Amino acid sequence: MSSENRGHTGSGRLRGLKKQLRHLGKEALDKSHWAAERLLDKRLCIGITGLSGAGKSTLITSLVYQLSHPDRAQLPGFAPALNGRLIGADLHPAVDSGLPLFEYQRCIEALTANPPRWPESTRDLSALELHLHLQSRRFGRKYCQKLILEFRDYPGEWLMDLPLLRLDFATWCRHQRDLLASETRRDLAPALLARLENLNPEATADLRELDSLWQDYRQFLRDCRGSARLSYLQPGRALLDNDEYGFFPLTALAHQSAAELAALPEGSVYRVLEARYREYVETLVSPFVESHFRHLDRQLVLVDLIGTLFAGEEALEDMRMAFGHIADTFRYGSNGLLRKLWRPRIDRLVFAATKVDQVLAADHDALRQLLGQQLQQVFSGARHRGLPLYCEAIAAVRCSNESVRDGRRMLVGHGMDGRYLGFENAEILAHLPQEGDWQHYNGGLPPQLRPPVGIGSEGYMPHIRIDALLNLLLGDKV
Repeated sequence: MSSENRGHTGSGRLRGLKKQLRHLGKEALDKSHWAAERLLDKRLCIGITGLSGAGKSTLITSLVYQLSHPDRAQLPGFAPALNGRLIGADLHPAVDSGLPLFEYQRCIEALTANPPRWPESTRDLSALELHLHLQSRRFGRKYCQKLILEFRDYPGEWLMDLPLLRLDFATWCRHQRDLLASETRRDLAPALLARLENLNPEATADLRELDSLWQDYRQFLRDCRGSARLSYLQPGRALLDNDEYGFFPLTALAHQSAAELAALPEGSVYRVLEARYREYVETLVSPFVESHFRHLDRQLVLVDLIGTLFAGEEALEDMRMAFGHIADTFRYGSNGLLRKLWRPRIDRLVFAATKVDQVLAADHDALRQLLGQQLQQVFSGARHRGLPLYCEAIAAVRCSNESVRDGRRMLVGHGMDGRYLGFENAEILAHLPQEGDWQHYNGGLPPQLRPPVGIGSEGYMPHIRIDALLNLLLGDKV
């Protein structure tokens, strides 16, 4: 190579090195800003998820809308809005998260369409930053204070996979075998469950048979979520996509030791499914937890408690079991100075029952009490002491109003087809139903209502207790 070419090559490398150093310097500066914001309590990262059908996309849209439009917001229970300190909020991509931007604009367009419609459910990770502007006073002078809210949104179906981190394949199979013995699950797919019981874990694997069973098992999970409204379903991602994870529980697994199972041939049914299970946990579940949960300061979990309650005893028990299995997965504890920067822990866990506009206002408190009793059963153990746990009952967008007909209070609103509806539901009992109480809820699910007309540039977004939810999430920071 000539000296001239070597000179060009050297200068090119130098330019590349300078460019790389500038990039690293900018990244370090951005990270230093992020670190300073965390240490000074100017940044709060909130994870938002929901069990199936809880209305997560709508809730995030409502939160952003209410905080961004204080002149139109109806938040009397949120002190900064009530006393005029809330100036507004700006929406930004959550650049530091590396996640796609939550599609707020798409969601608000759905709610303000003619006729209005509900936003589509999110099926993957997303995030946004909301820069909250608050008027403050120091030494008699007014100034603007900024709090950065980072919302991280992820499917509730992924939440159901977190217990897999603590279970090897054999233990998971035995847990699932007990679940599949329940009446509701057996009635949904008796032929499939019989095939699973007849599958010999020690036999040589027929891959076509295993793939066929996997497709049927995926459909079974979707039926459990749809018609039976069950919550504790694994693998959770199978409910959202069509990827070929290819594993399911071996219900015929007896009490073989770990050594005996490990000694089975690699081509056996057990070893093939175990390898698929392990790959799922190592390549999808574990990286998600490591990259996502370590950033969270607070966690909001949405639940469709009304739909679950009217679905019956097993659906409610399944939800309680789901709470129990995910409870130990979050990192709990107070965020001290260094922990805020390096390994944040969730210092506040909030559960919210959604869609309370489906029942009369007189039942809202009973619904909150019912959710609280569910949570008390799960979080009563010593391992959860010291964790600030809260529950609320909300409607992100209120779709109904109350009316009186023939002396009886009822709800009125527009169905999804646009027809004007009037309906009444069974009273919500303020305690967990006992055996004789379930017939009280036999009237069926409330009808699904469409969003109200009029949300938009000139309109309010009606809600129920979003201000109370904001207090739980942000009250100590504002």
